[in-house]
Formats: sequence, structure tokens, C-alpha cells
Amino acid sequence: MNLNQIERLVATVRPTIEERQRHRLHAYVETARRCEARIQELRDELERTLQAVDGSAGTTATGTADATLATACQLDALERLQPRVDSWLTDYVAALAQAPEPEIYGDGTPI
Repeated sequence: MNLNQIERLVATVRPTIEERQRHRLHAYVETARRCEARIQELRDELERTLQAVDGSAGTTATGTADATLATACQLDALERLQPRVDSWLTDYVAALAQAPEPEIYGDGTPI
């Protein structure tokens, strides 16, 4: 989920949720944001390692190939994980939307 989608989703949460719920929501949001940011970083890194191949042979070429494979594996793992992370956030926001708002006394104290 891109950063704009995350922000739009979070904007649907009512501002009166409990502090505990707000902290949990923040944890889901930061996890989704970090996943997206790390995927972008790895894509850039993968492109750099692929461009770094200058036709030289030997240890440098093997080292570059190993670095490229390691980066590709990390990227693959995060891209497979991202839909699950996104669904955690989406499901939690949906649960918050369905939760009844606490009733408030006239003095502002919840019932």
C-alpha cells in the first residue's frame, strides 16, 4: 500500500478512539510505511548493484552477483509480506470503524 493510501485509510478513523487503540493503530501504520519504504530502498539498491557490473571478472563480479542475489531475496520476501501487512492495517481500521463509540455523560466522562 503506498503512503497516500495509508494516510487516506487512517483518516477514516474517528478521532475519539482510546489511547491504547491509537498506539496500536500507529504501530500498524508505521509497519506498513516501513515495509513500503524498505521495498523502495531495495528496488533502488537492486538497480544500483545491477548497474555496478562493469564487465570485470573474478572476485568482484562474484561479490556483485552475491550482493544482487541477497538484495533480490530481501526484496522478494518483503513484496510477498506487504499484502499481509497491508491487510493487518486495513482489518484494524475496519474493526475500529465497527466498534461502538463510548457513551459520554454530560460532564464528558465515558459511561
